[in-house]
Amino acid sequence: MKNFRPLLLLLSLAFCGNLVSQNVEFENLKVINTEELDFSPTPFGNGIMFTSSKSDRFLSCPSYGDKDSYVDLYYAEKNPDGTWKEPVALKGKVNGKYNDGVPAFNPNGEKMIFTRNNLDGRNDQNIIDLKMYTGDFENETWVNTTSPLPFNSDDWSTAHPALSSDGRLLIFSSNRPGSTLNMEGEPSMDLWGSRFENDVWSIPFNLGPSVNTGLNELFPTLDSETGTLFFSSNGHPGEGGLDIFAAALGTGDEWELLGNIGEPFNTSSDDMHFVPLNNATEGYMASDRSHSDAKGRDDIYYWNREPDFQDAVIQVVDKLTGLPLPNSDVSIDPGAFKNESMVKYGPVIERLYGGGGEGELVLEPLKLKTDNEGLVKLRILSPATFAITAAKSEYKPATRNPTDEELTENPVYIIPLEQDKHFAKLIVRVVEDPSGNPIPLANINVINKRTGAIVPLIGDNGGEATTQIDCDDDYEITASKEPYQDNSETLENYEIDCQDGEVIVIVRLKAPVILEPIFFDFDRFYVRNKDAVPTLDSLASIMKHYPSLYIQLEGNTDSRGSHKYNVALSTNRAKSARKYLIKKGIDEGRLSTDWFGEEKLANNCADNIVCPEADHQINRRVDVVPVRHEEAGVKFVTRDLSDMIIESDRK
Repeated sequence: MKNFRPLLLLLSLAFCGNLVSQNVEFENLKVINTEELDFSPTPFGNGIMFTSSKSDRFLSCPSYGDKDSYVDLYYAEKNPDGTWKEPVALKGKVNGKYNDGVPAFNPNGEKMIFTRNNLDGRNDQNIIDLKMYTGDFENETWVNTTSPLPFNSDDWSTAHPALSSDGRLLIFSSNRPGSTLNMEGEPSMDLWGSRFENDVWSIPFNLGPSVNTGLNELFPTLDSETGTLFFSSNGHPGEGGLDIFAAALGTGDEWELLGNIGEPFNTSSDDMHFVPLNNATEGYMASDRSHSDAKGRDDIYYWNREPDFQDAVIQVVDKLTGLPLPNSDVSIDPGAFKNESMVKYGPVIERLYGGGGEGELVLEPLKLKTDNEGLVKLRILSPATFAITAAKSEYKPATRNPTDEELTENPVYIIPLEQDKHFAKLIVRVVEDPSGNPIPLANINVINKRTGAIVPLIGDNGGEATTQIDCDDDYEITASKEPYQDNSETLENYEIDCQDGEVIVIVRLKAPVILEPIFFDFDRFYVRNKDAVPTLDSLASIMKHYPSLYIQLEGNTDSRGSHKYNVALSTNRAKSARKYLIKKGIDEGRLSTDWFGEEKLANNCADNIVCPEADHQINRRVDVVPVRHEEAGVKFVTRDLSDMIIESDRK
C-alpha cells in the first residue's frame, strides 16, 4: 500500500510461514488473507472481524480505482487448536454496494460502529464521502445498520471508529472542519474524539497537535488494558509510509504522543491497525510489507512478543569482610540502547507494558537503596551498557560499567566497597533567611575543590542531606531550590578536621512569589498547552513547596457574549484550573473558586468598544489570589496586569 490510493478507499488507507524479528514473531493469517486488501483485524467473539476487498462483484459506485478496491466486512472464527475457519461475510444488511468496513464494538459486542460510504449524498466535489453507522447484533445477524452517527456530514469523511473498554469514548478519523491543514490548505485526516454522555454522543473534539499532523492519522485502536491509543500516520517521523504510533490522554481532551512503536512493527511499507492483547504479548495488525509470506497487497498478521527484559541482581558488600552493606546508594544509568529501533524511537512498548518480574524496570537513570541483604533487583533491557555507582557513608564510592551480559552472567553481580578510614561524615543543612526554617528537597552539590568531583544530593523534608568527605581535601557546598537564590559555603569556614560535622547553607528568596493568571482561548474553558499548562504546573510546584498556601481561582471572561453566558464560561474556567491542580496532586481543600464573568475587565474593552484581540485576551483568564499561608519570609502576590495592558497598547 506504499502508493497512496484515492480518497474513496479511506477504508483501506483512508485514501481510496512466519516472520521473526528481534523478540516479535509474525504469522501471516493465510486462511484469511487474499491477494487483495485485507486489513483492520478487530477481535470479536471467538475470532476477528476484518475488512477485505476479495469480492469480485460488479460495483456501480463512482470509483477512482478498480472494482476490487471496494471492501466488505467478514468474520473469521478461531478453532480451539489455534487454526482458523474460512471467513464468512457478515449476516444481515451490513455489506452494501459500496465500501463497508473497519468496525468497533461496545463492551458486550451487541452494538457495532462501522464505516461505509455515505448512503444519502455526495460532497460539493461530487464524491461519496465516508460516514460511520451503527448496527445491532441480534440472533447472530446484524440489523438496524442504517443509523448514522450524529456528527456525520455529506461534506467530509468520518471513518475508522475505535471504542474504549467501557464504550463511552469514541476515537475516529475525519477531515471535518477544524482538522489540521495540509500543504495545499485542505483539511487532512485528523483523529477526533467524542464521549457518550446522557445517551448521546458529544460534539467531536480534535485530539490536538501532539497527535495530528498536516498529513493523515488513521486506523485508531484503544487498548482495553492501558487505555493507550494506537494509530497509523504518515505525518510523524518513521520508517516510511504509514507507521504505528502510541499516544496517551493528556490535559483535557488532548492526547500526548508517546512515540513511534519502532521496529519490527513498523517497516518502510504501510503498517496499520495495531491491536495489542494480553499486556502486548500478542495481538493483530495489518501491513503491506514485502516478504515471501505476504499473500496480497494488505495482509493481516498475528504477532506474539516476548518481553526483551532480563532479571539482574546487584549486591553491595564490604570489600574486606564480604558482608552485605544494607541501605547503600545504587545509581544506575542504562546509557544508550544498542538496539537501533530503541535508539531511534525509545522503547515505547516496553515503557507501556514493562517486562514483568519483581525488579525495578531500568529504562532511565534510577537511584535505589539496597535492602537488608545489600541487594537491588532489576529488570533490564538488552543489549545495553550500564553505568552503576554504589556508595555508602564511610566507604569509597565504586563505579562499574557492565554490559547486560556481564550484569547477568552470574546470579548476583557483586560490587565491593572499600572502607575509607580518612572519611568523615558531613551533614548539610539548607535553611531560609531570615526565618531559619529548613528548605525541604533542596538540590545540594558537594564539590571536591582538588579533583572537581561533584556528589549530588537532595535534602530531606527537614532540609538535611548526609554524605562523607575525604579529610585531606577541601570542599565547596552549594544549595539551590526555586524560588530561592543559589548559595554556597566552603569547609574553611567550619572546624571539621576529620570529625563528623555540619555545614549550614543559607538561601534567600529571589523575589516575591508572583501568582500568574491562567489564560484561555476565546469561548473555551479547556486548559491549553501553549501557556496554561506550564503556568498551572508552576503553580502546582509553588503550592507543593508552600504547603500552607491556600488560593482562590477567580474566573473571568472578555466582554463578548451575554452576561449570563459569560458567568457560566468564567465558572467553567475556574473549575478547569482547579481540576488540573487537583490532578497534579494539590489537596482540593486548598483550592476555592469564584467567577465574575465580564465584571472584572482589566482594561476598557467593555461592551460596544472595539478592541484588538490581544486586549480581549487579557480578560480571558483565571486570576490566582492568595487566601492565606503560614510560610515565613515569603509574600504571595497576584500578578498585576497593568504591565500586560501597557505592552498590549504598544502593539
